[in-house]
Amino acid sequence: MSKKGIKRKNAVAQKKKQLPAAEYDKLKYAAYQYIVMQGLTQKQTAELLGVTEVTMSAWAKDNGWRDQRQARQATTETDVTNTKQIIRLLSAERLELETQIRGAQTIGDAPAELEYRKKARVVSDEISKHNKVLQSLEKESRYTLGELINVMDDVFKALREYDEELFMKIIPFQEYYVRKRTIDLG
Repeated sequence: MSKKGIKRKNAVAQKKKQLPAAEYDKLKYAAYQYIVMQGLTQKQTAELLGVTEVTMSAWAKDNGWRDQRQARQATTETDVTNTKQIIRLLSAERLELETQIRGAQTIGDAPAELEYRKKARVVSDEISKHNKVLQSLEKESRYTLGELINVMDDVFKALREYDEELFMKIIPFQEYYVRKRTIDLG
């Protein structure tokens, strides 16, 4: 093991010694929530929780938080949102070009009008391509009622094995949710 790796393990071990195990686990879980779930940086999280950046880095590296964070962010929903934003920006650019075309027509500047029209065609083409991507993403993100029920069955089976009492308490919710999604998905 390298000197850096030994130092990191020692820093983590030192922090463990200073806190009771339950407190240490709570701190680590809070760090996970901030970094993976909420998207804060390791530095921000270290400052928030009062731990060293070395410790935070060790936790993130040892538990694969970077990959988990990227996986959470790389969803179809995010892709759809980003694509819609790009389309909005391109549409605003296209409208601006249309204003410039009208201005060039008004003053009789044919070369400028031609140049603006060329740019407008390129932007329109980009909008068209992004709309096609958006349609594909939206189609990809749809799921069937059967797929939803299969996932719910897996989750609730695991919940039942984990906590039978909690499972029994949420049966009305399960029924409500399946009815609601049946109506939504047909």
